[in-house]
Amino acid sequence: MLHDPARHETLMATPWQEAPVRAAIQAIADDICERFDPATLWPSHPREREEGDAAVPQPMLYNGAAGVVWALRRLRDHGVARVELDLAPIVTGLHEHSRRWIDANESEWPSYFLGHSAVLLLQWSQDRSPAVADELFALVESNLENKALEALWGSPGTLVAALHMLEATGEARWHALFRRGIDILWSQMSPVRHSAHPDREVWIWIQQLYGKTSHYLGAGHGFAGNLFPVIRGARWLDPSVVAAFEARAADTLDVAAVREPGLVHWEPMFDRAFFGYPPRPMVQDCHGGPGIICRLAGTQSAPLRAMLVEAGELVWQAGPLVKRPGLCHGTDGNGYAFLKLHAVTRESVWLDRARAFAMHAIRQSDALAAQYGCRVPSLWTGDLGLAIYLSACLRVDPDLPALDSF
Repeated sequence: MLHDPARHETLMATPWQEAPVRAAIQAIADDICERFDPATLWPSHPREREEGDAAVPQPMLYNGAAGVVWALRRLRDHGVARVELDLAPIVTGLHEHSRRWIDANESEWPSYFLGHSAVLLLQWSQDRSPAVADELFALVESNLENKALEALWGSPGTLVAALHMLEATGEARWHALFRRGIDILWSQMSPVRHSAHPDREVWIWIQQLYGKTSHYLGAGHGFAGNLFPVIRGARWLDPSVVAAFEARAADTLDVAAVREPGLVHWEPMFDRAFFGYPPRPMVQDCHGGPGIICRLAGTQSAPLRAMLVEAGELVWQAGPLVKRPGLCHGTDGNGYAFLKLHAVTRESVWLDRARAFAMHAIRQSDALAAQYGCRVPSLWTGDLGLAIYLSACLRVDPDLPALDSF
């Protein structure tokens, strides 16, 4: 079985209608704006906290204030929500919040998703400060040799920040930094053999993460997330460099794939059987086909595209996730895979599927809000990610939040 039925639920047969979608976006924006506090920003939702944790305001992009502000600004700028909150002073003050967070956690975090890089990028996007640009450049450069070798903490994430700065400014220093980072990323790959295909040598990244050695394949901590800046930034790289990465990616994903007719699944780990891990048929953005589709959909490799379409069929067959809405591990995150495949294939069935998941996710979000009395103020793990996804379904826009565009 390529997916775990316990992780999924039956799709609600709710027809796509623009009016309730726009109402859902506005309801989310209103709730989040009402809960803002200048001193505490947006303390984490009760569902986001571990038992005993304090409701500490967090500044980062992934599930903190930078992601909230980014999402509210994007909804406002796209004209899909009224935002009754002045975002500019929040952005200005976020730098200091981030510094306090870093000091409190005794760590200097370059991380794009969980640290200071995206906070700086958000601030620069507002005021175009040369000093902020210099600080961001130094932070990205300091992270090029990060041993995590994954997107959340390592250089593949901060290279996304460099790519956004390169595209915004066209400056040679950002171009050189981005290319240097991609060259280092290539040198950090390791040759391995999969137990199911011992005759084929392929290439992966080996993560040193949270005190453990891992061989993740997905978007959250692994192979697909590392490939994303290469595929997304292809026009800034030598075509031979991109083609070499794509060739390795096609081979690696081919040997690691678990297949049924017309369907493809990837386990979180590259070769779970070799290490004695039990099956974990996860179908979500951080681990599994949805994230691999979303990070590699821009590829020009025909073998990769064929696998991505089969992975998309599995996402549809598995159905919506039981988990609450969230781009990282929710129904809306999986729905982005359909938007990506619609952009690649131009087949209307993928847009229809994306919108079907959108209507289902609205119901999931409303149920959680009724349970807790509030929405989840988070871009990648909460309701603001859903609002961005709903907007994307309205506008037929496959861009991943803060990854494809900032």
